[in-house]
Parts: sequence; C-alpha cells; structure tokens
Amino acid sequence: MIVFTKDINPNKLRMAYNNDVIRFYSDSTATALSCDVTIGSSLTLTLYPDPAGQFFFNFMAYVQALINTRNFEDTVQTAITGSSPAAFLYDVTAGTYLDSDVTLGITLDGSTDPDTVTHNLAWLAGVQQWGDSGDYTVNDLLLLLPLQEGSANSYYAKYWQGYPFDLGFYSRNNSMSLTNETNLLSLAINAPGYCTRLFLSDGRTNETLEDLLPLTQGHNLLRLQAQGDGAGTGKFISLEKMPYKTGVYLKWLNAMGGYSYWLFEDTYAIDRSTKDLGGIDRDNANLEDSFGRTAQIGRQSQDTLKIVAELLTENERTLVQGLLDSPKIYLFTGQPFARNGSRDWIEVGLKTTSARIKNPREALTNFTFDIELPVRYSQTL
Repeated sequence: MIVFTKDINPNKLRMAYNNDVIRFYSDSTATALSCDVTIGSSLTLTLYPDPAGQFFFNFMAYVQALINTRNFEDTVQTAITGSSPAAFLYDVTAGTYLDSDVTLGITLDGSTDPDTVTHNLAWLAGVQQWGDSGDYTVNDLLLLLPLQEGSANSYYAKYWQGYPFDLGFYSRNNSMSLTNETNLLSLAINAPGYCTRLFLSDGRTNETLEDLLPLTQGHNLLRLQAQGDGAGTGKFISLEKMPYKTGVYLKWLNAMGGYSYWLFEDTYAIDRSTKDLGGIDRDNANLEDSFGRTAQIGRQSQDTLKIVAELLTENERTLVQGLLDSPKIYLFTGQPFARNGSRDWIEVGLKTTSARIKNPREALTNFTFDIELPVRYSQTL
C-alpha cells in the first residue's frame, strides 16, 4: 500500500502556479525500484526513490504545461443578444481549470504487481502568496478576483459604462443566483462550466446585464450564491458603477486566473522612442552620381503610455496593484458605447519595475505606470 507522508487531500482546489509537493512510499517489505506518475491520459513520468525508499514529486511544472492551453490569451468573443441570461455567460474552464486523475504506481523488487493508488485532483490557473487567506476546496464558490483585505468572502470591482466588463467565477454547482443587495433584485443564472465569465457589457449601454439585473449608480453590493444554499451564504462583490469617462482602459490576468479592469483617466502622456536600424553600403559611384555612401534601412519606433491612478482607496489599491504581477496585460483599442470583441484589445507590456503599494503616512495610494505598446510598423528597406 502507498503511504503519504502528508495527506494528499483530493478535496483541495490547488493553485497551478504554486509548489504542489507530495511525498510517499510503499509500506511493502520489498524494495521499491521506481514509481510511475500518470497525470490524465497524456503524461507519464518515472521517479526513483531516495536511499530510504521514499519518493518526492512536485506537480507544479507539469500542471502549468497542462492547464495553460491558450498561453493566457483572452480569445472569448462575446455575442450578447436578446434578454436571456445565457447570452452573458461564457465557459472559460479550458485554460483556467484542470481536473485530472493522478495514478501512482510503485514497482517493487521481485513483484509484477505494483502498488498503485489513484486520486482525482483539481487545479485553478492561479497563484497565492504568503499571507493570502484561505485554503480552497473543489466545492467552494470563488470569484476570480483578489479578495478584499481581511476578508474570506468579499471582493471589489469597478465598472465604467461604455466599456467591456466581466466578472469571472468558479463553481461546480451550475445553478446560481446573482442578487443586488442594494435594490433587492435577483437573477437566476446557469453557469455553462466550472469556470465562467459573466459579462455585464460588451461596451454597449443599450444591451447589458442591467436589462435583467439593474444596478444603481455608484455602490452596488452583489451576492453570488449557489441555488439551495442558506441565507447569508455566497460571495459578495462590492461593485462600483461609474459613468463614462475618457482615458486608458486596461484589463489584465489577475492572480486568481480571471480578469481585472481599470480605467486610468485622461491624464496620461505618450512618449515615443526611436532608433536607427543602420544602413547598407553603396559607396560604388562617383560623387556627382550618388546620394551618399550608404542607403538608410529605416527607423524603428515604440510608444510608451505614462498612466496615473490617483487617490486610491484600500480596495482600489488591492485591485490595481495586481497589474504589477500580471503575465498578460491588454489595452482597449475599441470604441466606447459600441459592440466590442476580443480583437478590440492589444497586448502591451508593463515597463515599470517598481511601485510603492502602501505608504504608512498616507491613507490613499497613487500609482504611476509606464505601459509599453507594441513596436510600430515602419517603412524599411
């Protein structure tokens, strides 16, 4: 029989981008020669024991390769039509969640029958840091947003009218209810997968989730709850509904594997850097018959947006600071108040390498970020 030094806990919802180490051995009196680790139907690895006959395995690198099927790219194309809640819900389980059987088989000296055990394990494409609250189980309901500080069931988000916006969540219970505790209106929804994105808007204001679940201007307290759960259960989202403003609108992959959004208001600057690509020698003519000794290949240029988020509250700071760690950042290039899709965003890079995320002498936080746009196309030889 295979014995785990630490309980493997198959009910745990694991984070794919943290260490996920197991240690185990066979309690047989025969010598353990090797162990085959099979993850799903596509990956088998062979381990060899230490001198004491024990095995060590870290799932992290292998699960990262299996779960990240789309290189973090956001390819969801919305098609919001009609008045059905299903039009606002999109299954993003693939690339966000991995559920797989894991089989361990220890080969013993002198035996043709290995010691085996199989567990079904689940991972979310997220990451946790020291001090983060909560060990999650596969039966939990989770918002794919950073938790508010000091809370285990409350989240914060901000929604600007005229821009695309969604809320991501994880649940194995597909029958859900979304209630606006501010006006006591409720909406029944049926999640299409374990990981779902609920789009409030694709940018338009004449066809949004507010047609089914009205929001008040300013603060809204939303409660997402699995149907059948008792009163007071579920997860709470403090959602700030903001009027339209111009500015730089970004979304980024957050630590829970969902997307966070922020509008950096219209106080940004744009810097353009250029460099010469050199020249080609053509010093093969007389002075009076040539334009010069070299032909210039051209120039390369790139823009940097300098954006500012000022006077952020603690909840706002917790949300925006996730931009610093995100592996995927998108800049909105579409038109406000119009239908927008996945191609109305471009991938950009964060040039900023440090930021003060908390100042003990100031209650509010200011951030300044440099966002590097893609290299511009240019006319070259």
